[in-house]
Amino acid sequence: MFVGKPKIKTRTVIVKKAATAPGIPSSAHTRPGNGVRTNSASGPPANRYQSTPLAQTKARDPARKSLSVSRVESRKRKGTPMTPQWASSDDSSDGEEQDDRLGVKRPKTRLASSSMEPMNLNRTLEPDLRRRIRIQEPHTNEAKQANGTSNGTPTTTLKETPNGISEAKQNGVSREKKAVSQKGRLIHGLDMSSGAGAKDYKPAFPNSTDNAILELQYPSPSRPEKFEAVDPLDFSEGYSPLNDIYFSIEEIIQHYLPEDISIKLSSDTEGTVRLLKRAVTKDSPGDFQIELAKFNQLIKDRLSDGTIPRILDSMHAIPLSLVKRLTAQSYNRIVSPHAHRLRKVKGKETTYGELLTPFVHKIFAQTGLKSSHVFVDLGSGVGNVVLQSALQTGAESWGIEKMDLAASLGSKQASELQARARLWNITLGDMQLIHGDFLDTPAIDAVLRRADVVLVNNKVFGEKLNNLLLQKFLDLKEGCKVVSLESFGGGAKQGVRNEQSIAGLFEEERFESGTNSVSWAGESVEYFIATKAR
Repeated sequence: MFVGKPKIKTRTVIVKKAATAPGIPSSAHTRPGNGVRTNSASGPPANRYQSTPLAQTKARDPARKSLSVSRVESRKRKGTPMTPQWASSDDSSDGEEQDDRLGVKRPKTRLASSSMEPMNLNRTLEPDLRRRIRIQEPHTNEAKQANGTSNGTPTTTLKETPNGISEAKQNGVSREKKAVSQKGRLIHGLDMSSGAGAKDYKPAFPNSTDNAILELQYPSPSRPEKFEAVDPLDFSEGYSPLNDIYFSIEEIIQHYLPEDISIKLSSDTEGTVRLLKRAVTKDSPGDFQIELAKFNQLIKDRLSDGTIPRILDSMHAIPLSLVKRLTAQSYNRIVSPHAHRLRKVKGKETTYGELLTPFVHKIFAQTGLKSSHVFVDLGSGVGNVVLQSALQTGAESWGIEKMDLAASLGSKQASELQARARLWNITLGDMQLIHGDFLDTPAIDAVLRRADVVLVNNKVFGEKLNNLLLQKFLDLKEGCKVVSLESFGGGAKQGVRNEQSIAGLFEEERFESGTNSVSWAGESVEYFIATKAR
């Protein structure tokens, strides 16, 4: 029986967001979890396919505070007024863009001009000197996989068991879990606008008899990705192949090339993206192909002369804008076409919601997640945070999701990200996604005992479920951090906890996310980081 007042020590910490540059919106993406979709200042659902916009806010991740404090009562706070709310679609003006995920409104555009953050504002986590970002010796990957390793990380092979649960063998050790292929399967931009989806597109060059097939060379030895020169009939709803090309080129220019070349190719008058857009305005597919071919050749040359490998080898943290680019590409191809289905849930505890990419970035910074750590997402939805963890930090990243559709999309999205990371020449941490109940899955029980950071979006969990989670958290190792959207030491707010089971074991801090951090609300939300103290 649960009696007594909880002993989790809690303090309130206000996390202030940096001021936004005048006239420039902050950026936001989304992730899965269990949350509530509500009407907010952020307006109605926006375009699920548009890519990342300018992210203008300089990172000011809060300093790590001492946890030896007494509990302070939590108070709801409104979003900070210095961060603008997104306008409704009717109020959006040209030259702006919308979000590509569920429920977060951003301005819209037909041909958005940039997906980049300014160089001095482009946030990264603290450098992880143990992490090697570039894929090493890609031409020998198949041989390495045959030997059980790939790029320094364990590989996972699949074996379907009669009951439908995958049996994964990692370095000779068998474990039951829903795993994903290391190599992944790439969905080209061309696949999005062809076949059954062709009816939703029109020629980007109206006077051409045929839609040109475009190829973009990424900063790796992989073959180019194919796109079709078409525009969606409805830019507020459809995936745009040309925007996908523009945003990817901008990220390559900013992060993979020397500064002198980057400055030249980013020019507002003669830069690569400017010239490509000018060709569209002139209705000249020939000029577009010429400029794209020039860029592709430059990337191949900088690969062959070692420039791009040297730059990648000097990096020990992946910029947030690049993280958003890769995760947006994967999300748009896998999840966006099914977003409307994800909102149809059976009960409160399976309500679908997502944490946005910059918010997750902040959580990773606060918890100090690194490539040597283990991350677990309980209720991982379509896998967004697990994928972001593996990509951005290189950590061993686990997720478990009970909902059938979300779990299926999560596995497919992980496969897509693995293939896409190879295009971008970036290694990933080991990813494991399980379709199951986190209360009754031995593999999750085992990994929780090793976990360094655990995330649970328990915003709509009831008292009983939160109490059962607390019992599992008793086995966490000392120093493990539990990030939640409802306090596990909330007293009357969350119900009475078992005093003997949690007394003195956790110390908890309360934070404010800042506006536009979750998919179900535009205003700031509170969240908590509880550290296993003993």
